[in-house]
Amino acid sequence: MIKLTISDQEQSKIESCIKKCQKRTTSSLDRNFEYHHLAIARSNKFLRKHDSEKMKMFVLFVDLGESTKMSSELHPDDLTKIIRLFSQEMAYIIEYYDGFVLKYVGDAVIGYFPSRKPFTSSKNVIFCAQAMMSVIKNAINPILQKFGYPYLQIKITIDFGNNNIVRYGSDKMKSHIDIIGLPINLAAKMHSLGKSNQLIIGKQVFLRLPHKLKLCFRKIKTSSKVWHYHDFTSKRPYPVFLTQL
Repeated sequence: MIKLTISDQEQSKIESCIKKCQKRTTSSLDRNFEYHHLAIARSNKFLRKHDSEKMKMFVLFVDLGESTKMSSELHPDDLTKIIRLFSQEMAYIIEYYDGFVLKYVGDAVIGYFPSRKPFTSSKNVIFCAQAMMSVIKNAINPILQKFGYPYLQIKITIDFGNNNIVRYGSDKMKSHIDIIGLPINLAAKMHSLGKSNQLIIGKQVFLRLPHKLKLCFRKIKTSSKVWHYHDFTSKRPYPVFLTQL
């Protein structure tokens, strides 16, 4: 396994993300800038358009590491400010890479990328993960340090496959709508296998990567005590892979 590398073109897109994030982060911490980004509303509109459909998609979880430690060390107002900043900036990146933000869950953000061309979209979602890490390292953390806040660390997991769009109620416009399926469940469970600054992907993502990107990942050795999730069709332990971001 080698560290994930990207092209100059993709690096240019990431640099654009970093510059925009630097401005928003500084404003948020220094001038009480309020985020007005309605990513969830955009996602809900898309999901309601595809109510009760089964859809192939990449699902991405980005999780803030050591949030429990931060909650014991930071004033609640400061913790809230950091969680809000982190969540909104990750949402901007998901949308920048043509994804949707499904929800914010405490210190995690869940995004999804509907795909009719999985082999093309696989690279895009990997580059989205790289952009997230670059923004944390090169935009958010230096500014947080300037204001006396701790560095942020993240883990990212991705899986691919069919998920069902489910509406929890009879009202087509107001009832809660969500995504359920094996890929979103596996992406959530993969967090237990990784460490900070790592990207973990499932087999269905790995198979769709171009050869050059596959070389950046190594298969994780798992035991049934730690990882007891199986491929739906083969009934064998579901393979997972990681790279360092």
